[in-house]
Amino acid sequence: MKKIKRLIIPLFIVLSILVINSCNNDEAIIIPSSTADNSNDSNSEDTSNQEQGNDGEITLYKIDNDNISKIKDYKVTGEDLEYQKDIVKHNQIWDLVKKIVPLNQRKKMGEFLIYNGTTSGSAGFVVQLKKDLSSWKMGIAINYAFQGSFNAGGQLAYTIIHEFGHVLTLNDTQLDASITTENCKNYFPGEGCAKEDSYINELHANYWKDIWTEYEVAKKDQESQQKFYEKHKDRFVTQYASTNPPEDIAEVFATFITKKEKPAGNTIAEKKILLMYKRNELIEFKNHIRKNLQLRGRGNSLAFELPEPGKWKQANTIGNPYKTKCRHR
Repeated sequence: MKKIKRLIIPLFIVLSILVINSCNNDEAIIIPSSTADNSNDSNSEDTSNQEQGNDGEITLYKIDNDNISKIKDYKVTGEDLEYQKDIVKHNQIWDLVKKIVPLNQRKKMGEFLIYNGTTSGSAGFVVQLKKDLSSWKMGIAINYAFQGSFNAGGQLAYTIIHEFGHVLTLNDTQLDASITTENCKNYFPGEGCAKEDSYINELHANYWKDIWTEYEVAKKDQESQQKFYEKHKDRFVTQYASTNPPEDIAEVFATFITKKEKPAGNTIAEKKILLMYKRNELIEFKNHIRKNLQLRGRGNSLAFELPEPGKWKQANTIGNPYKTKCRHR
């Protein structure tokens, strides 16, 4: 009996070691190849064919109405790899985009990019996917989105509103990409010729044409841009709006959304906001956003918030006047 016990104890120890090693091998399968050598593991993820992003790109998604589906992961390491694996945060950002942009407007968006804004120093951007301006990509910097806490101070929500303001005012319903600057009789922002009744053409015709020559001279250097703004500050809702008409109308749209009350129209800046009130579709857009972002949780805590008009982090700067859709810090 004693001999049997002496045999059982070593056998139990050997079996325990085998079980522990087996668990460790299972865990090794999910360790990213950038942090562990899984070259002999048939279940490990192959990143050899992954594209290396040039500007902090992490994960690219396709937009299909309410849903996003992954197109590709970019080849990343370190902090960006952790961001890439945190799908919950990707979806949290996308859910906020959905709260802000109604479905009928979201159809203008074809792709959604999660990226790290450290490289570019930016929080968000949009860029057209098609030359005819019918489809757009929106990028949101995940590190900015969770700076402090998710949507701290409403800054992320404002950035999304501003960025979609570009999509809203520069898409194919507003501009004709087939008309060159030489043949354009209206305002030409760069992507195409503004249609006669477009939002941006109305803004330019009413409130930029009379100072356009002065602006063209001023945009050549930052000091002149600053003097231009100081001279005409009653025309702009923020300093950033004085960058160029596309940034102006994106800021006017964002201020139109964040400012609850309809302005009296005492300044040109306020008159620009009143242009938005002339369009029923924009009033509906405003109501949609304000309703969704003022949903309350338990108690009196706000689920989401927006910064006060003119309090966006980028508000008191001037962007690049030669770019109509700058990446925003």
